[in-house]
Amino acid sequence: MFGLSRARSRSLAALTLAAASSSLGLVALATPASAGFVTFCEGSGGAVTVPGELRVATGKSCVLDGTRVTGSVTVEPGANLVVTGGTFDGGVAVQDDGFFDAQATKIAGDLVLTDAYGTFVSGGPVGGNVKVSAAAHPERSTYAFLSGAEVAGDVTSTVGEVYAENSEFAKSVTGTGVSYLDLTNSVIGANLSVTGATLGSVFCGGEVYGNATYTGNSHTLQIGADGPVIACAQASYWGGNVTISDNTADVRVSNNIIRGNLAGTGNAPAPTGADNRVRGTVSGQFENLSASASGFAARSAAVSPEAEAQAKVDQRRSAAENAAAVAGPAQL
Repeated sequence: MFGLSRARSRSLAALTLAAASSSLGLVALATPASAGFVTFCEGSGGAVTVPGELRVATGKSCVLDGTRVTGSVTVEPGANLVVTGGTFDGGVAVQDDGFFDAQATKIAGDLVLTDAYGTFVSGGPVGGNVKVSAAAHPERSTYAFLSGAEVAGDVTSTVGEVYAENSEFAKSVTGTGVSYLDLTNSVIGANLSVTGATLGSVFCGGEVYGNATYTGNSHTLQIGADGPVIACAQASYWGGNVTISDNTADVRVSNNIIRGNLAGTGNAPAPTGADNRVRGTVSGQFENLSASASGFAARSAAVSPEAEAQAKVDQRRSAAENAAAVAGPAQL
């Protein structure tokens, strides 16, 4: 009898809390003591602390300013989460067609996008890994746009568009089967690998302290060169080896300082470039480079990768802010 009364008491407490939350306009789920507390957000929220997990329900929009979340954050299918000056003590998961926009926000855990619309991270640290992948929708052009970001873990993407500027990556950056992976004025603490990018890759004015490999890419590889995709006047630094092989792309390698080796074969057409300072050996198709041809190879309607990514961010952010304004205060 004692056990049964105790169970009934817990159930009654949960129902009472749920009813109280409903009367106050809160959207939350009360769960047993052994589970976490989940808060659903729709609308706009301010500088409060959300205990436990935060979720943005399917198709909903949440805009936060100065909010702290002590648990994990989930952006459900078709949902939007825009946060400025926030602190997330856990990780962030963005699901099918979801959008996550974080400015000056600290994310302690991983940032994981699966079939997502995309993410924009600006001026804030990510304490874990950044992972972009496809599950049910490999055709979706998911994008990851990082500006002034600091990532403590690895960055890996197997789909869509990856663009980073003025960012620091403590570990490796890997793109496999992406549309493109472009990095400008950014630092990578370990290795860089780009494989099977249909629109190629750009590396401008940055630093890589591990090894770099470019294999099986198409369209354009602009490695330190000034053009053809973007203007680039700064030199790039490579702490290890740079290997560029078996690409069916316009490969241009110029204005690089390479402490290791520069090597590669099987590129068609043959690579071009100039003004590379290589401390190790130069071999394969890079022994006698011809000067690069002039001219820019636009990827789509002469729009830069940065402009394309920014346009996608602005469009989805505006829609999210409008929807949150209609929903009113989130009352977190």
